Amino acid sequence: MIFFRIRHNPGAGCAVLSGVNDDARRDAVPDEARDAVLDVARDAVPEDVREAAPDGVPTPPARRLVNRRRLLTGAAALGALAAAAGVNEWARRKSSHGPRLWRTTAASGRLVLSADRRQGLYASGFDGWVRALDPRTGEVRWSRTVSTPDAAAAPGGWPPAAGDGVVCVATDTRLRVLDAASGEQRWEAALPDWSEGGWRQGPAVGGGSVFAVYGSSVRCYDLATGEPRWTGPAGASAALALGGGTVYAAGRPRGLLALDARTGERLWERDLVVSGPLTVHRDALLVSSPPETMASTIVGALDPATGAQLWASVQHGELSCPLSAAGRTVYMGGGDRLFGLDTTTGDWVWKANTFAGRKGGTPAMVATEDGVYAWSGDGRLWAFDPSTGGMRWQDDSEEVGRISLAAAGGTVYQGGPGGVLALGALPAAPSA
Repeated sequence: MIFFRIRHNPGAGCAVLSGVNDDARRDAVPDEARDAVLDVARDAVPEDVREAAPDGVPTPPARRLVNRRRLLTGAAALGALAAAAGVNEWARRKSSHGPRLWRTTAASGRLVLSADRRQGLYASGFDGWVRALDPRTGEVRWSRTVSTPDAAAAPGGWPPAAGDGVVCVATDTRLRVLDAASGEQRWEAALPDWSEGGWRQGPAVGGGSVFAVYGSSVRCYDLATGEPRWTGPAGASAALALGGGTVYAAGRPRGLLALDARTGERLWERDLVVSGPLTVHRDALLVSSPPETMASTIVGALDPATGAQLWASVQHGELSCPLSAAGRTVYMGGGDRLFGLDTTTGDWVWKANTFAGRKGGTPAMVATEDGVYAWSGDGRLWAFDPSTGGMRWQDDSEEVGRISLAAAGGTVYQGGPGGVLALGALPAAPSA
């Protein structure tokens, strides 16, 4: 497999020990152990990255090999630091609420907003039901069962997609397409033959077709009739995106594929390792990929027409949530920080601290041109200014588990096991 060619961005590969800079937590760890932590953190940064520091910024000493004793000592010290940080964080934590608009327990699970917001907000729940909600009030407009309740089979609910007047849900047995206005089922497609992995991700809708990855193949169905149109080459996995008349799918052993959405013809293919969902935004296909030699993630942009690399930037550590893009910025979360990168150049725009949580949960993020919203995994939702990264508000719902976010304008919707919560600015009333 081929990895990105990295053009280092100063500051992007820096090892950061956050949340451990106060005297109480620092003094709780012996000097020898603390020094080992700093050495391990420094050694984790490639030599070429450290040498790329801006003028006037001291460059750390040349990297040394990390022997087993130093690594174990550093790991133990990291545990002590994390424990001390966790105790102090929860002791200081106070519950706070953001600008809440409404909350309902009548729906739960994964959320999706249709492009035409007059059609509503849709929740695919833990209980096997899909529900349409009024984005302004949270009132349930319609409900439709799509599967038997099985929280273990699809944590958080089956992933939905909305667009072109329909809501689509791929369950463990069928692909169902519902009318967005009424909830009536337009058609369904049974699984062709059983395949390990089943439906690997939620469907995509656009251009008069519905697309989904089943097993290891991309499948296209006619939106109006449900008739199969084409089946793409094997090798696709959970990453699927649609844009500009092209379907993009990532997987192994084929890497990254671009297929004509109308015919299924292969347009281009790259032997590229992709570690997360694909995002089509403006004139770029945004992807994340693991590098060859260090525990980091590379975020990059490809030309959607050719697959050629436009830029790549390294982020030390793994991404904690999928990429999200709005306007001229792509947003990424890593550890306890949120970053904004210019979609044209890959240059850093800003970074913010989200105080990653101590509870269980899967961090989530969504961005619009009016706001960036990040759920930190500890029950708190944060809102940031998309231009500066300044925090606008935080909301402590104490919701844990798998959380889904959807946003439009200045409104963000949070879906989880306990229900759906709307925060921010009240959405404008739909025009006649």
